[in-house]
Amino acid sequence: MLRRLEIWGEPEARGRRHGQTLGADIRLLRRAVLTYLARISLYAGALPLYGLLQWLSRGFWPHIPPHLQQEMVALAAGAEVSLGSILLLNVMDDLANNSPRCSALAVGDSRTAQGAYVMGRNLDYPVFTEPLTELQTLFLIEPHQGQRLASLAWPGYVGVCTGINAAGVALAQLSSMSRDRSLKGTPAALRFRQALEDGDTVAAVAARILEMPGTIGNNLMLCGPSEALVLEISARRGAVRHPENGLLTATNHYQSPAMQGLKGRFPPRPPYSVLAAYQFTEAYSQARNHRLQELVSDRRLGPMDLQKILADPAIANAGTAVCTVFHPADRLLWVARGKTPPVNQGPFVAIKLWD
Repeated sequence: MLRRLEIWGEPEARGRRHGQTLGADIRLLRRAVLTYLARISLYAGALPLYGLLQWLSRGFWPHIPPHLQQEMVALAAGAEVSLGSILLLNVMDDLANNSPRCSALAVGDSRTAQGAYVMGRNLDYPVFTEPLTELQTLFLIEPHQGQRLASLAWPGYVGVCTGINAAGVALAQLSSMSRDRSLKGTPAALRFRQALEDGDTVAAVAARILEMPGTIGNNLMLCGPSEALVLEISARRGAVRHPENGLLTATNHYQSPAMQGLKGRFPPRPPYSVLAAYQFTEAYSQARNHRLQELVSDRRLGPMDLQKILADPAIANAGTAVCTVFHPADRLLWVARGKTPPVNQGPFVAIKLWD
């Protein structure tokens, strides 16, 4: 079964419950990062590298919403780890921006039986795939103010990269290589969590995201009961893509004309990655996007169809640690529970939220 953790109330209470409940697994993730750093430094400099990353992470702190700062402080205390370790877990993507393999699609209108939109996503990661698969947790968050939300993430993670709020706005974060980056912005997943708490429509969530300063490139898919969009963003710019004939797809490159001039270079394959060098190229991103559109064809689709599409071997890969399908109108999600990546090979668990 998928582990669930309910956290509610004031920021300190939320963080303390999270840390005390999942402290052992948070420390396990910290060890995984240290072990990886030891390997790439030939076992000579894991702690100095870890310290450098923590030092870089601190630059984001002034740009994090105060209530999330308070939650993270309490989380660190509850888990008996340093605040620097918690902060690093939450801003790793903003520092590395090295996950260009995710895939997502949304379908609705004439492409679904009732016209309601459904959305599915693969989250692919180049390293740490074992702990990310094993420690996956569904956080059911009831903040002291704003929308309740569900976030599919990991111990120690306060932001949202895959989630939905009680108003029925689902979100999937996909990194996009951009030349416009900054270390002086709200870390991506924390920015997205704040927007899900504040917004009760797709448009409101998108507007809230654009109000906050950013850090890295992202293609953010937002999906509600009757609409969907992709927000293509960089640290300082943003553009919106809407469905064409009820279909919207996204991978890891900008598709809107307004963002073409900000496209960045794709990163090299990191050491000891489970993925091949080709999977760190724009060609692979383009190929997955084309395959998503090809598999949709002209037929009507439901949640189970999206599960099969995302499991296609030209879309899923050895780094696919998360696969989720959302039905926002019914507040339903399906989560793949494969034991090893690609997790799409395992069964999907259906979860009804907020009965």
